[in-house]
Amino acid sequence: MTRAGRFILVVIVSLLVAAVVLYPKHDEHAAMLAGEGRHAEAIALVQGRLAAAPHDPDLLAALGRSYAALGQIPQAVDAFDAYLAARPDDFAAREREAELLLQSGRLDRYLDALARATAAAPSPERITRLVERYRLHGRVEDEIGALQTYAGKGLLDAAQLERLGALLAYRGDSTAARRWLELADREAKPDSSAGRFLLVEVMILNNAVEQIEDRARGWMVGWRSPFLAAKLISRIARSGHAGVASRLALAYVDAAPNAALQIVGAIAAAGRPDLARRMLVRWAASTNGATGDDLHVFVQESALLGSVDVALEKFLRQARSGGDAATMGRLAEDLVNSFGNPALVAIRPLLSTEALLSRPLFAAELSLWDGDRDLASRRLTRIDPKRLPPEERTVWRALAQCMDMDPDAFGRLLTAWGGEHPPAEWAGQCRR
Repeated sequence: MTRAGRFILVVIVSLLVAAVVLYPKHDEHAAMLAGEGRHAEAIALVQGRLAAAPHDPDLLAALGRSYAALGQIPQAVDAFDAYLAARPDDFAAREREAELLLQSGRLDRYLDALARATAAAPSPERITRLVERYRLHGRVEDEIGALQTYAGKGLLDAAQLERLGALLAYRGDSTAARRWLELADREAKPDSSAGRFLLVEVMILNNAVEQIEDRARGWMVGWRSPFLAAKLISRIARSGHAGVASRLALAYVDAAPNAALQIVGAIAAAGRPDLARRMLVRWAASTNGATGDDLHVFVQESALLGSVDVALEKFLRQARSGGDAATMGRLAEDLVNSFGNPALVAIRPLLSTEALLSRPLFAAELSLWDGDRDLASRRLTRIDPKRLPPEERTVWRALAQCMDMDPDAFGRLLTAWGGEHPPAEWAGQCRR
């Protein structure tokens, strides 16, 4: 054979070998067909292969994918069933089968498949999806079972633990509910409240409110919400645990004195004026360096409860501690406006000239009330009414009109009012 003939022979043999090596195998050929969208041809090819190897997992998976692509859901599910019998740990395939079951409307099998997939590889996202599907389809007992299973493994977040506690409490199992709600409390953020209020209800049912007293103190600090603190204290008070409610209320005054003033009215409105009064007494005794705004709210709350004695005791305490003149002047005016002559009689000897000068309109009013019209007139003329807010401008006009009254008529006016002198009514009386 010539050299050229040998070369041609070698080339032919090489091409034949390459054709054999490079020709796609049946499973590769099926994948190529599926990749091109030729699923019917791929199914026919795979079924032919399965005749010789009916349990080949790769062929079964390819068959399931092609059936699913054609929308032949029952056949796809059957193929994935067979595949998962051979490879039960393939989580992705379990999820895919679950999706197909949902599409086919086979709800029971879908939920079972989803549960199996979650159990095979639990994660926060998969657990959440499972319990949400149970909730969506009204499978309460299945939801409780799943939540208990994964709670026992430490895989639930605070919200899921609260949900479990709520379901168990609704079922009437307060002991189990308490267990999970206490765990949720430890896991929850400081400002979380819903689960904690549910825990309070469970503890009330178990007659064990005293056991969460320390927790409740921490809750009120973490919430930074007077509304939630008032709700908690009022609920515990209504449950009959007056001692716990009282200790929590006083602890809140100590921890957040300014916020505590905001809930006194709410506690009183909830039917516990005695507890509200104790809060005011505690605030008055323990708060030093209160601002004029704080004291204004304090006097208003004292008036709401009719506790003139508490308000006057705070004034005396402020006076003894040497409170600044402006604060004392405003506090005195608030007391007189809220409680009238009884308060004025009590505080008048303790009012310094500096305190009165810090409230010139109030000082003029007191001078007039004392019968010293000359001093009242001098104090009133030092005030520019244009610089006063509208409500004080009304008082200024009323006092100015009283300056022009006949002295005898003015004396009768003082006697007629008997120590009660709402400023807005002075003007009409002075004109008579």
